[in-house]
Amino acid sequence: MGKNGQSAATEALAAAGDHLQAADVGALDSAMSDAMKKLNVTKSSLVERLIYGPQPDLSEISAGSVEMQNAKTKEADEILETALNLLESGQAFEADGKLSNTLREEVSKKNAYGFTVPAEYNGLGLNYNQLAIMEESLAANGIGALAVEISGQLTIGSSSLLGYGDDRQKSIFLPMISGGRITSFALTEVGVGVNAKKIQAYVEKDEENNCYRLFAEGAANKHYITSAIYGGIMAIAARIGKGGKKIGLFIIELPEGDISNDEYSFNIVSSNSDAFKSIYNTRITFSNFPIPVENEIKADGVEVLFYCLRMGRCMLTAMCAGYQRMMASDSVNYAIKRLGVGGPIIKHELPRLRIGKMLGGALTSQALSHLSLNQDKNGVDLAGLRDISKSFAASSALESLISCERVIGGRSFDRSSRVTEARANIHVFGIVEGENDLILMGMIKDITSNFTKDNVASMLSVLQEANMKNGEPVEKDERILKIDLKTFMKYPGRCTTATLKLLAKPGFYKLISWIIGNGLKEIPHLLGRLVPVSMKSRYDEIPADLKPYVQYAERNLRKCKWLYLGMSLYYQLEQTGAQVPIHRLGKKIELLVAMLALCAHASKIDKSQQSIAALYSEILKVEIEGIQVLKGLSSTENLRRFLKEVGDDAQNGTSTLIKDVKLEPFAHDWQIK
Repeated sequence: MGKNGQSAATEALAAAGDHLQAADVGALDSAMSDAMKKLNVTKSSLVERLIYGPQPDLSEISAGSVEMQNAKTKEADEILETALNLLESGQAFEADGKLSNTLREEVSKKNAYGFTVPAEYNGLGLNYNQLAIMEESLAANGIGALAVEISGQLTIGSSSLLGYGDDRQKSIFLPMISGGRITSFALTEVGVGVNAKKIQAYVEKDEENNCYRLFAEGAANKHYITSAIYGGIMAIAARIGKGGKKIGLFIIELPEGDISNDEYSFNIVSSNSDAFKSIYNTRITFSNFPIPVENEIKADGVEVLFYCLRMGRCMLTAMCAGYQRMMASDSVNYAIKRLGVGGPIIKHELPRLRIGKMLGGALTSQALSHLSLNQDKNGVDLAGLRDISKSFAASSALESLISCERVIGGRSFDRSSRVTEARANIHVFGIVEGENDLILMGMIKDITSNFTKDNVASMLSVLQEANMKNGEPVEKDERILKIDLKTFMKYPGRCTTATLKLLAKPGFYKLISWIIGNGLKEIPHLLGRLVPVSMKSRYDEIPADLKPYVQYAERNLRKCKWLYLGMSLYYQLEQTGAQVPIHRLGKKIELLVAMLALCAHASKIDKSQQSIAALYSEILKVEIEGIQVLKGLSSTENLRRFLKEVGDDAQNGTSTLIKDVKLEPFAHDWQIK
């Protein structure tokens, strides 16, 4: 953290003049920091260590695979068998496509909704590795909707209570959850979407009735709330007082139907969304709604969200593994039976490549899910890994969907196809639990924060000073975002002063020392490249076909620290707005970590899955090689220049290609109060 406890990223945004984003990022950083303290993290991030050192042992990276193979339970098998029996008999879904009450009742008898709830609250008391196996199995066998519902129940429903609830709240609500009362978490709103620190719903204290009164009306309606149903349980985030700074969290039992009387009103309507269409996704209005004071969870609502989010991302990754296994299985079955030119479709290389992508995406998602869970269990900071796991799994699931459609063709769009039932969920996975592009940029911020704080802060501070005059920020068009020849020519005095200040700061020489020290550390690695990978003891436990890919991933992850340094020196404060190059670096790191996790995971399984890992690693390598970061800076800057021109045209209404297209009103328009 920098001055006043702010992160370097927050200070950089403020120095660049983006005070609104700086405030938002600072608030979210604070909530995440508090969640990390709650988790009692004791070890630094695996992704950070892969890039900056010290190099982790490969046994740490394969530990999730070992644990997964020992985590299968009869309880999960019984829940899966119950669900599949109902699916096969046509009782799992209602006529409208929703999960049936019969299904919920039957799996509830097996305690599916209390899978990870401690036994003292009538749950099974099992762990998240065991839950991930069940989630994957449900999705793989065509009942992913139930996996989604149970995941929400146990990662953000019971988890928020277990982490932050008091004894009374736990004793009342956890048995309800275990018994199958559907649970939801209401944060997002019509007006602000997922911008957690901007929510407008609020509560006011009703002293006479010893309760809070909840107001979530119009643009403050809670929206896209998964599993919010009549008679369900809800944890809801709302401001303490209208316009108040503090965001509170409250747990409530929802009424059995809409209410409108002289005292208060409550209303649920469908979000009218295809996403999670087989469960519930709703928009909810509260007006003067009473909440008992003892139902306030004494914690910041956004902090609780971050606390639960890590498990939500792990379960989403497991579900993506399952969905991809399902699509691969259906594609193989079709390709074997369907005759194409010259015989069955599966005899040809291109369909096999599509099938290989589905299998590889499934195995890698499985690897990342269980690696993340093992890391969390052992007190390792999930910074970077939780984001990579979710982003990779969601992206690969979408790519697998396209591959499945190419193999099966039109039959994959049949309304009764389980691929069709999964399609909307697979599409929305890239948005829920954090939008992929945004969390990749957040991942870069998280894993480089220590390096930035220790080695780049001096550059940041002199630029901050250069953008001040008489104690006030200079005008926006006079700000210096980076010191280069162009800015030297425009502001010679300010740039000279800033450069001299930089040369006088100890931090500048600390950066030089870091560069020299880390350069020297690379020498053994460079010499080591002369030694065949088969002769290196580090890779003794890795199968021969996978050794080159493990070495490739580790080597290129170490290179990423130099890529980030180069970007920092090139962009300086301008990096706060340089989303394209940051995203490219994030994608490169994502794919390298995925390759490493895949190979380490498969090395502990069987030859069949090791062959999948080798094939998919080669596919990933081709994609990685195509991502240029520093080498492609000139091309990147051309792209950013054209992006500005096209984006400005679109923003100003001067894009001639679309200006005569009739606009459609927004669904759930946030601009209407």
